[in-house]
Amino acid sequence: MPRTKEEWLAMQPALGDVSCDLRTVETANPTEGWREVLARTYTFGFAVRAAPASGETFSASTSRWQLGSLALVHTVHDRGDGHRGPSEIAASDPDLVGFLYMRHGTIGLDFEGRPVALRPGELVMWDTARRGGFTTFARVDNQTLVVPRERLAMAAPGYEAMFGRPFRPDHPAARLMGSFMGALMPVVSRLDAAARDAVADAALDIARAVVATRDDPQPRQQTAARLIAVRLYIDANLSNPGLSPATIAKANAISLRTLHRLFEATDDSVGAVIRERRLSRCRADLLRGPDESVTAIAYRWGFRNMSFFSRLFRERYGVSARELQMNARVAHARRCDRSALLGARSPAIW
Repeated sequence: MPRTKEEWLAMQPALGDVSCDLRTVETANPTEGWREVLARTYTFGFAVRAAPASGETFSASTSRWQLGSLALVHTVHDRGDGHRGPSEIAASDPDLVGFLYMRHGTIGLDFEGRPVALRPGELVMWDTARRGGFTTFARVDNQTLVVPRERLAMAAPGYEAMFGRPFRPDHPAARLMGSFMGALMPVVSRLDAAARDAVADAALDIARAVVATRDDPQPRQQTAARLIAVRLYIDANLSNPGLSPATIAKANAISLRTLHRLFEATDDSVGAVIRERRLSRCRADLLRGPDESVTAIAYRWGFRNMSFFSRLFRERYGVSARELQMNARVAHARRCDRSALLGARSPAIW
């Protein structure tokens, strides 16, 4: 039997407001630190991986404010990915639904095998009882209203139809929920329990209004959204030597013909995009001038034929991979020598 509002209010989580930043976590491993940040602020689990590009640092912060049995969550993080599969679902007690609003950046989402690219100003609903995942390749900033399933079912019957269906930025549902969370975030920490209960009631009213638009056909630029999702998938799987148009089409639940048509308007083929992204990653690693061999770097980014790689690299950058690496090492050594010389001339400071 569904619980009443009063019963839900009596079941307020013991956890209060929580904020956590990667800089406050005692680990040098960004993936482990990110997991700790999420564990302290969310009540359900993700399997996440920090994936900064060469030369980049990874940062992440999350804040959660309780609104009775609901919660407002603000998340900011850099490049990375995560998923929620059967083991994470089975290990989580809370049965929750979230309304995710994208403030800045683009995130590639997976809803039970169906890819969605969520861009600034867009809104989508997720469900902790269903498998899914996400991928980002730049800094993202989003807000989420987290609602217990039973409360949402009482307030907004039919909410299930909204799962994984993004609202475009100019849609009233996205503007309403985005404006509500944006206005609430700066003041929520100063609200007492009674005020937060009232805010929770208002949040449920807004969720009801969002669900009421479920029959809106929402015309969207599906081709653009699919292309973004495919590019995100390619970037996340460059190290896999088996990456191919067939595996990409299967992972994104589209036909090979549809995949190739997505790239027709970009004047690029799928294979050309894969090669270009792999070459770019190799070049970035080579410019760091590491002791690692050119072969090891090429293998890391999915190349298995070194003569093919060498020819592609020279054609693309006008220099061999080996020459680029050696030049980078010389430049690095000169910078180190210059720094040592300046340090020797400077007086000690205590």
